[in-house]
Amino acid sequence: MRATVFFADSMGLRTPPVQVSNSLGDSSTSARQIDFENQLKGSRAGVFNPKVLVIGHRGCGKNDATSSQGEAVATRRPSIRENTIASFNEAARNGVDFVEFDVQVTKDGHPIIFHDTHIIAEDMVPRKIGDITLQEFLGMGRQKGFDKAERSLYRKARDGIVSQWTATTEDPLCTLEDAFKHVDPSVGFNIEVKFDYIEETSDLELQRVIHSTMEIVRQHSNGRKIYLSSFHPDAVHLLGSMQSTYPVFFLTIGGLYRFNDERRNSIQAAITVCQQSQLQGIVTEVNAVLHEPSLISLVKEAHLWLFTFGELNNVEEAVHKQKDAGVDGVIADHVMEIAKAKESFIARKEPKHQSGSNGNDETHEIIDGMFNLISFSGRMVK
Repeated sequence: MRATVFFADSMGLRTPPVQVSNSLGDSSTSARQIDFENQLKGSRAGVFNPKVLVIGHRGCGKNDATSSQGEAVATRRPSIRENTIASFNEAARNGVDFVEFDVQVTKDGHPIIFHDTHIIAEDMVPRKIGDITLQEFLGMGRQKGFDKAERSLYRKARDGIVSQWTATTEDPLCTLEDAFKHVDPSVGFNIEVKFDYIEETSDLELQRVIHSTMEIVRQHSNGRKIYLSSFHPDAVHLLGSMQSTYPVFFLTIGGLYRFNDERRNSIQAAITVCQQSQLQGIVTEVNAVLHEPSLISLVKEAHLWLFTFGELNNVEEAVHKQKDAGVDGVIADHVMEIAKAKESFIARKEPKHQSGSNGNDETHEIIDGMFNLISFSGRMVK
């Protein structure tokens, strides 16, 4: 069995297809849906679900950004080094359904967990994850064992300032295999397969990363709840076509920014990607559906699950509003607060459900206020 994968040029147009080996099994959308429905205790794609899933962003939440002066933004919240075993297990202890994390593959073929495309150590030289070895990657940051010196990590903010990257609780960087072996098996994994947002990814690199990642999943999944996701439309096609076990979700900004590839520029386009590649769901920036709740009904009519991410998912009322409108899951940074409030989402009196329901006036005021407070610093791609 062979699967066809299309690759986009700089204008988002599909070039002649590349054939890739379908070594992990035939694609079956219905089989994945049924299995995922079982994992989620009876919820069904496209159908209103009174339970909203809580997914811990990079574990127990992403780390603080930096200010324009390069100093850590002061908050009252303690932080755990994102995308680490300690962060994942803390999220599990706080009752999340899944933890979300970013997988990239080193030069020597090892899937590791790290968000940024480049990693910066004490020499201040940004190194792309795909250009370093596993040994080099694991040699950065907090080290295991008292006999190894810690190497500080640095991070580049969106304003270009590079400053030391610290967390209240430190933990070593880890691999995907480490996560399977050392994270509480009761918590599910949302494995986001990460590719560069700006630079075009070659077909060979897509295949290298995805095949390396899925081989670790095959070897170590051991019955854990898993769903896969990516912002790259050709990557989700490949993820769906090469295996029939795990649901695949397409990540989108939902039209808040413009990309050269039109498949990334709206929820309507995301639905088309899902239909063409037989995917199971969409994960969108939350503002897209809170600004235009009717988009939720479009996703439901396509019989897809709908999850969201973004700053507003740290606000309990915003999550209530989404649950009432039919959103199935939220990826949140304030894991402890949102996970604790999860039961109230179910206990709260349910509305007479209509896709795109607006909720009460008080909720509107809270959400509208949050829209005014939150600034979006994402990079516009023209």
